[in-house]
Order: sequence, then structure tokens, then C-alpha cells
Amino acid sequence: MLVLRPSSLRRERKSAVFNSFRDYPIHPDELVILEEVLDRALRERNLAIGSEEADQLARKVIELYQSGIRDPEKIWEMIRTV
Repeated sequence: MLVLRPSSLRRERKSAVFNSFRDYPIHPDELVILEEVLDRALRERNLAIGSEEADQLARKVIELYQSGIRDPEKIWEMIRTV
């Protein structure tokens, strides 16, 4: 399960114009996919949700998704090297 902390995701926006993937919200169905990728990574590394390492992985998963990488397998492969 992906735990998102508002303080870690809050970003000030200088304009209301959507300039990049970062500016678009992650929808619930997309979040489910990202949670599955994160859960898989946490199991593989034997990490607990809420640990610093788990938080770093969660941020990386979201960062990759918001950079335009939409394939969960591609995200999985990319975070395995983190």
C-alpha cells in the first residue's frame, strides 16, 4: 500500500498552466497501479511501509510516473536499480 503524505507531495505552483506531467493529478486507478509496483519493490527489499527507504521508493515511483513513464513494468525495472 502506498502511503502518500501531503507534506511530501505539496508543491507550490507559480502558475495555473499545466506545463509538464508533474502538474497532472494521479487518478485513483493509476494510484492502484503505482501501489502495486511499490508493494512489489517493498517485498523484494523486505522494507516496511513508513521507513525512510520505502518513502524514497514511493517518491521515485511517483517521479517516474509523472515524468511520463506509464508502463508499470518499465517503472519496476527502473526502481530495481535505485
